[in-house]
Amino acid sequence: MGERGKPRVNLDWARLRAVVLESDDWGLCAWAADRDAWAALAGTPAFLSSAGKRYGGSTLESAADVRSLAALLLEHQGGDGRSPVWQANTVMANPDYARLMAGTPDALPLIELPETPARWRRQGLWDEVRRACDAGVWRIELHGLHHLPESAWLSALRRGDDDARRALAAASPVCSAVDASGEYDPAEPSEVRRRSLARAIARFRVLTGRAPASFCPPDYRWDESLEADAECHGVTTFQGKAEQAGRPLGRLRRALLAPRWPHVAGARFYMPPRIAFEPCGPEPGRAQAAVASALRRVREAWARARPAVVSSHRLNYAHIDPAWSEAGREALRELLAGLCHEGATFLVDADVRSLVERGVRAEERTEP
Repeated sequence: MGERGKPRVNLDWARLRAVVLESDDWGLCAWAADRDAWAALAGTPAFLSSAGKRYGGSTLESAADVRSLAALLLEHQGGDGRSPVWQANTVMANPDYARLMAGTPDALPLIELPETPARWRRQGLWDEVRRACDAGVWRIELHGLHHLPESAWLSALRRGDDDARRALAAASPVCSAVDASGEYDPAEPSEVRRRSLARAIARFRVLTGRAPASFCPPDYRWDESLEADAECHGVTTFQGKAEQAGRPLGRLRRALLAPRWPHVAGARFYMPPRIAFEPCGPEPGRAQAAVASALRRVREAWARARPAVVSSHRLNYAHIDPAWSEAGREALRELLAGLCHEGATFLVDADVRSLVERGVRAEERTEP
């Protein structure tokens, strides 16, 4: 019996060789809309930070980016004959920059997916997302409403912070106030966080025709109250618990959580710690090192009799520099080839939970 009397199925996870691919930030209009915006913001504190040096050229994915990734996934088959599934953790809305430029309102004005702000328009993007979902290689999951610390950002704009105003002029939210917080950071007012979560889940249902099967809070910044609110909405599978920011003894806590599988607390189900796969550009040797490290850690997860959860952020595959994006795809191709060679079975979060609780994969997946 599992925690609180909930039945659990004993699976041979080492033999199954399960791999889950989780990828954050899809649908997010950040960091820079185009090359001009990237150049205009390159000297601001957030873009000069260590995160900014990695993410500065990250941009909203294009139709071609999604099409190329879907084709790459379809090139491969796991040990069960199925292609890998890209679990794209997606935000549901982005700031309405035209309204923000007209004045700073009390609440953040938004444009909900599949629409985007004018400077971030990507022709045919959502058509390609639908095709990838229909092909069975793209799975949308929840990554919040807009990924941004709404109150902190609006306060910075009201104060007239130089980097916030410069970013706004370039149709970007990225400034020091935003970089230091997150959408569900405990420093954000509780009523703002609750409103954001409720709207995100409602929009997710409209966009996909189903409820979220799992949730990755942006920037790994959240507390118990967010989990409780999500549970009230029926969202009880969480990604990134071991990486949760703002809690004491982070490395020790991750080490203690690592062997804990399954990790369950009442109705809540926590996915295993993530294995980072972040090739981050065409620098010589970077991709090979990222692939080798990820494969080693995947084998370690299997040896511990648990699924291997590989996390790879959008910035590797959607970048203002086309060479960066191409390098990311080639690194992913090499990683998937290695995983398929070892007989990996590719799952999504819903499959993992269903296998733990019922011994079978989740029902056939449908998307928009």
